[in-house]
Amino acid sequence: MKKILAKLAIGLTVLSAVSVDAEACTIMLVTKGASTDGSVFVSHSNDGFGANPNVAFVPAKNHKKGSLRPVYPTAAAVDEMPEYNCFFNPHLVAPERSAYNFPDKPQTKAIGYIPEVEHTYAYIDGDYPAMNEHGLMLGECTDQCAWLPEVQYKEGGGIFYSSELGRVALERCKTAREAIKLMGELVDEYGLYGTAEALFVADKDEGWLFEMQPTPSGKGGL
Repeated sequence: MKKILAKLAIGLTVLSAVSVDAEACTIMLVTKGASTDGSVFVSHSNDGFGANPNVAFVPAKNHKKGSLRPVYPTAAAVDEMPEYNCFFNPHLVAPERSAYNFPDKPQTKAIGYIPEVEHTYAYIDGDYPAMNEHGLMLGECTDQCAWLPEVQYKEGGGIFYSSELGRVALERCKTAREAIKLMGELVDEYGLYGTAEALFVADKDEGWLFEMQPTPSGKGGL
């Protein structure tokens, strides 16, 4: 039993935004060395105010060469953005993503676009994306920043919040390392807005902690 507990202590990582805050998300990563059968796990309790409890399946899809992928705003980043039809519930109305087709709701307006790839993978989504068809997993927790608690979205600033950043990763990547590299490149090129964020990024072999923070201008990110 002592050996098992020691193994769990080494392989189990838990992050919570603020331990005394009832709205704080908590994420957990169990590495293959800490699980009985060598599996890797990521969990995420989405406990923020206004969280949308719906879980959606976004199917794999082929796209026309040269098409663009819309990047949508997220209310969880700072607050609702009515001018973009961006609200807490439903958090996204985007018919092209199949599961987010709400005929009685106004479609969420994109705040930017990036080049689309010819094929995107299927994944499970919610307020934050969870896992794709290749077993790539994500879990999100808002960081507390001493000097920059949040950056409101503004025209000409960064277009990504962690949720859309993670969705692009699940659409295009098979491994945690591929996802980290891609998300880092997207942050550098398109910038961040919203709160600072921590993502556990894992596949069947390994797990990583990916932390990000917007700059005051929204250009790039830390």
